[in-house]
Amino acid sequence: MFEVTQLAVGGLDDNFSYLIHAANGDTAVVDPCGDLSKIFAALQSHARVNPAYILITHGHRDHISGLEEVRKVFPAPVAAHPACRAHPDIALTDRQRLPFGDSWIECLFTPGHDDSSVCYRLGDDSAIFTGDTLFIDCCGYCDPDLMFHTMREVLHPLPDSLIVYSGHDYGHAPFESLGAQKRTNPYLYTDTLPAFRREIKKL
Repeated sequence: MFEVTQLAVGGLDDNFSYLIHAANGDTAVVDPCGDLSKIFAALQSHARVNPAYILITHGHRDHISGLEEVRKVFPAPVAAHPACRAHPDIALTDRQRLPFGDSWIECLFTPGHDDSSVCYRLGDDSAIFTGDTLFIDCCGYCDPDLMFHTMREVLHPLPDSLIVYSGHDYGHAPFESLGAQKRTNPYLYTDTLPAFRREIKKL
């Protein structure tokens, strides 16, 4: 239903940006940053591009550094948490579903790394874009109490089929299923707050 293009854009620290493309041409860019030529090339690779959204996972500079330049060639509304420094055109609410293609993209509030942290889940349960909340094998620096709630109450219950696409290339692979991460990522499988706090000290 959706085509996801993962773009190793470099940026401040092995950042990823993403292009999401639906069959009808609806297109979204996630976290425009780093080497913008890779984003522009990915956009040009599609014969039909309907600019739907620029999705921001959180407001840290390394994830929004290319926002203004990308908007010049991809005039889509910016969607983000209301507290995001990107000044969103669409101030999202938790579990809000944005129409996209013949389905939707769902915003999940996932505080811990930042107050404006959100994840974006595709409506066919094929992918989730986690920013700096969940990395492959790890998680972002965080408030442990908030992040524990995010991991256990928001992310862990989601379908195993989701492919985790994070904001940085920090793990053993650039992406992996959420089901696999539930088995191997201690920040997902740890199920008590005291144990989670101990894990966080290893970051």
